[in-house]
Amino acid sequence: MSEQVVTDPLKFARGRQSLAGNLSVASMGRLKDGLASDAGTVAYRLTGYLNEEGEPCLRCQVSGMLQMICQRCLEPMNYALQVDAVLLLTNDVQLLQDDDPEAPDRIMAQQDLPVADLVEEEILLVLPMAPLHPVGECKASAGLSETGKLHPFAALARLKSYKE
Repeated sequence: MSEQVVTDPLKFARGRQSLAGNLSVASMGRLKDGLASDAGTVAYRLTGYLNEEGEPCLRCQVSGMLQMICQRCLEPMNYALQVDAVLLLTNDVQLLQDDDPEAPDRIMAQQDLPVADLVEEEILLVLPMAPLHPVGECKASAGLSETGKLHPFAALARLKSYKE
């Protein structure tokens, strides 16, 4: 596991610095609780820069494969993780309390910003609330239960797709 820490995020952004590494899924406590398996790693890249307005920003990119649980059939499924988030750094608490959905995401420019915590938080923000297999790949969408018998609601699914 990478134990990298950005000691001064503002300096990191202004200096256009970059960090990259891998984190094991098992090391991310909040994330692994909602997964089918904590096996594997995710790759990340954290890049600092100044935006057009001269504000310090962090770009957090994460990719990897997670084992989630399909909420339709309750079986494990692969989920291709792709995160590309831009975070504006601020020291103004008032800006963090902005409820405008169009406002950019902001975080406090705290000293000693743990990269692993930031990466885990960004992953949690992009995960689907109810992950599902693609249509046709899920046992439940075929109308079969775990025992192989026709699911009692399979007939309703056929009626739903019936077109006059």
